[in-house]
Amino acid sequence: MNNLNEKHKLNLLKSYQEVGKLIDERKDFLKEELESSRLLFNKNSLKNKKPIPIKVDVYAILSGISFDKKTTQKITSIITSIREILEGEDFYFVKSKNLGIEFAILKWPKDKVNHKLIKETESFLNQIKIPEFNLNILGIQLHTDGCIILKGVDHGREIFNLRKELNFFLDNLPIKQSNWAHIPLGRILSPIGKEKMVALKDKIRKLNLELDFNILIDKVHLVHEKQWYMENKRYILTKKLT
Repeated sequence: MNNLNEKHKLNLLKSYQEVGKLIDERKDFLKEELESSRLLFNKNSLKNKKPIPIKVDVYAILSGISFDKKTTQKITSIITSIREILEGEDFYFVKSKNLGIEFAILKWPKDKVNHKLIKETESFLNQIKIPEFNLNILGIQLHTDGCIILKGVDHGREIFNLRKELNFFLDNLPIKQSNWAHIPLGRILSPIGKEKMVALKDKIRKLNLELDFNILIDKVHLVHEKQWYMENKRYILTKKLT
C-alpha cells in the first residue's frame, strides 16, 4: 500500500473513531439525541413499535441493494446477533435486500429535482471506466443518535476518487456529502435501559474487534429513492464495473 492510500485508511479510521467514541461514557441513549433518527420514520408506526421509513424524494449513487448472497448472509447474521439484545425495544434494521454503500447524493429530500444533473450523471457513469474493487469492512460502531454502521475502508481510495471525479465533472452537486465508506445497518429509536445498554456496547465492542472481511463492489447504481433505507426505489442506471 502506498503512502497516500495508507494515509487515506488512517484518516478514515480516525474519523470513524471520533464519532464512535462519543457513546463510550453513555449509560443509555438520550431521547433528544434519538429524535433525529425518529424523524426518519412514520409517527404512527413508532407508536406501534413497527417503524416504517417515511417517504422521500432522493437521488443517489450507491452500490449494494443488494450485495452478493454470501455478504448479505454475513451482514444479516451480524444484525440478528444485535437484534437479540434489543428484543422488545424500539429499533429498525435495514432489510437485507436494501443494504448498500452510498457514494454520492444528487438530491436531498428538500432540494428541487435537477433533471439536467441527473442526465449528466447518467452520461458520466456510462462513459467512465471504474474497476471493480474490494471494500474492506473493519469493524462496527454505535452512535449517540442510535445509528449502527459497518466501518468500511476503500484501500485504493476508489470511493474517494469517484467522489472527486463527480465533483470535478458535475455542476451543482449538493454540498452535503458523506466522507465515509460505511454501510448503515439500522437505528435504535428509544432509550433501552442500562442493562441492555451494557450488553449492546459489549456486543458492539466484540464485533468491532472481530470483523475484518471484504465485499466485492462490482456494480454502481443510480437510484431514485422514494422511501428511506431504499424500501421503495427506482433504478435509473446500473453500471457494471470491470
